[in-house]
This record gives sequence, structure tokens and C-alpha cells, in this order.
Amino acid sequence: MRAPVLIILLLATFWLPLQAQTVQTDSSSTPDHLIYTVVQQQPEFPGGMSKLGQYISENLRYPKAAQAAGLSGRVFIRFLITKQGAIEKVKVLKGVSPEIDAEAIRMVASMPNWVPGKVDGQAVDCFYNLPISFSVR
Repeated sequence: MRAPVLIILLLATFWLPLQAQTVQTDSSSTPDHLIYTVVQQQPEFPGGMSKLGQYISENLRYPKAAQAAGLSGRVFIRFLITKQGAIEKVKVLKGVSPEIDAEAIRMVASMPNWVPGKVDGQAVDCFYNLPISFSVR
């Protein structure tokens, strides 16, 4: 009779924490408005990651002053994808320079709506982090 109790205890010990970690809310969430940082189904750029790469290469403008100064690096951008797919609250998590950071923000803010992230099959507001590389060619 002890074996079933041990199995249930082991399942609760290992399975429940995994389930709890699949969905996390951001500290800026309120009970009336949840903003997730981890979701069960990730948001997606229309057409997938290859289309996101294409969008970035077609719309990102390397600032001339930064290019002339030989500035390069990776800007880490965080933004909110609403349950409707709109882009909001774009901010730099780790920047390179004011000009390059501003261009990364501009490009992300001008993106078309995404397919929103989902929790239990329902669209939710969630944050997304995106690295954007700038390199002198």
C-alpha cells in the first residue's frame, strides 16, 4: 500500500513544478490585467521566424553616424504583444548606443501585428524579447 502513495508523491514532486513553470506572469501584472512572461504557445510573427528575419533585414536602417563610427553589437529589445497581436511597450533591455537603440525601437514598433501567445488555448498579453544585431559590413 505504500508504493501508490510514494508514486503519487513523486508525481506531485516532479510534475506539478513543471506545470507551474509553463505559465508565468510579469511583475507589472495586476489581478485585472495579467501580462505573461512565459506562455504555453509562443507568439509568432506572421509567417514565422523566416519572415521575421526578412522583415528585419528589409526595415532596419543602420544609423549612418553609428556606421561611420564603426559601432556594432546586439540590441536586446523587450516588447508587449497584446492578445490582439499589437506591439506595445517597446524598450531596450541592453543597448549598444543611443542611435542604434533608437533604430531598433523604431523598427520593432513599426512591425505588423503578431499572432498572440496563448495560455490554455486563449490569447493573452505577453512580453517577448528580441535580439537585433547591427554589424558594419
